Amino acid sequence: MTRVGRLLLPTVGRHLLREFCAAFALTLAAFVAIYIVVEFSDRLDSFLRHDATAGAVVRYFLFKLPFVVAQVTPVAVLMGALVSLGLLARQSEFVALRACGVSIWQIATPLLVLAVLISVATFAWNEVVVPYSAHRSHAIENLEIKKRQAATMFTGREVWFHGRAGFYNIDRVSLRHRALYGLTVYQLGPEFRPARLVEAQQASWDGARWVLTGVHIHEFGADGPRELPHEPAGFTLPEKLDEFGAVSIEPEELSYGMLRSQIKDLRRKGVDTSESWVDLHMKVALPAASLMMMLLAVPLAAVGTRLTSFAASVGVGFALGFGYFVVAAFARALGQSGALPAPLAAWAANGLLALVGGYFVLGAD
Repeated sequence: MTRVGRLLLPTVGRHLLREFCAAFALTLAAFVAIYIVVEFSDRLDSFLRHDATAGAVVRYFLFKLPFVVAQVTPVAVLMGALVSLGLLARQSEFVALRACGVSIWQIATPLLVLAVLISVATFAWNEVVVPYSAHRSHAIENLEIKKRQAATMFTGREVWFHGRAGFYNIDRVSLRHRALYGLTVYQLGPEFRPARLVEAQQASWDGARWVLTGVHIHEFGADGPRELPHEPAGFTLPEKLDEFGAVSIEPEELSYGMLRSQIKDLRRKGVDTSESWVDLHMKVALPAASLMMMLLAVPLAAVGTRLTSFAASVGVGFALGFGYFVVAAFARALGQSGALPAPLAAWAANGLLALVGGYFVLGAD
């Protein structure tokens, strides 16, 4: 038979997509279930210690589901492709297609197109659904499970916190860096009149107390406002670091646009935004990983003979998926510390997948 000239083969494409979608749905459900079981086991001590109700725990995980789905989708794409195509290879269907002149690109094209659609859908899911659900799960954890006081108000990118030293306005809380960025403290006097305004570029927790940097103090007295050259004697934030855990906003609680606006605000105030830049690029890199996973899975399953069993496909899928997240986490940590540029840190794992997948595709054809 002459070599097929068209890149898209409708009959072959429908068959491949049907087999992949069935395996992808099953692996996605399995990964979500595994994630929930592992996290429940990890948090069980906390649930029992805080005497959390069953309803609060159930609602916490329900609102956590959208985030979990977005996180495991790339690995589910990889596993679904390896399992479905590996089983087809076991039945010698790929051997028959290649004998009929079908190239590896004609086999891969419909699956790669579907992977692009999955990547776009995952990005949209992260933008529309995940921020709200992540915020709700965070609120349930702090207010209903850990029973912290509802002393906060989130207004998009900023946090208002009713603390013991006044009302705090915080641009960003970073528990990892043990710091508050863009801190403003409003202290009120009698009849709720403004008495003092404390602005700090950053407040860092040294293990015992808060150390403020870039401080500006404004006092409002009977003779009008005046600026102090230094902090008032004895002024400090009474709260400890863990008390700000309830007001920390995780990256998944912000959409791409909201996080980008937050970065712009923080840079204008002179705050280091290395950590946020990596998280911003990760919001695009993680959905795009589905395409990279498919680019790697197709040649491995369609050409080789070692992935013709379910056990082999699952084993290779777990190994590659685990390796991807290890590389992604390591690169992200380097990016947040400033050792790597943010785009490189966010896309390093994807780039590695693309190189390996491209090598196998070109070698297979």
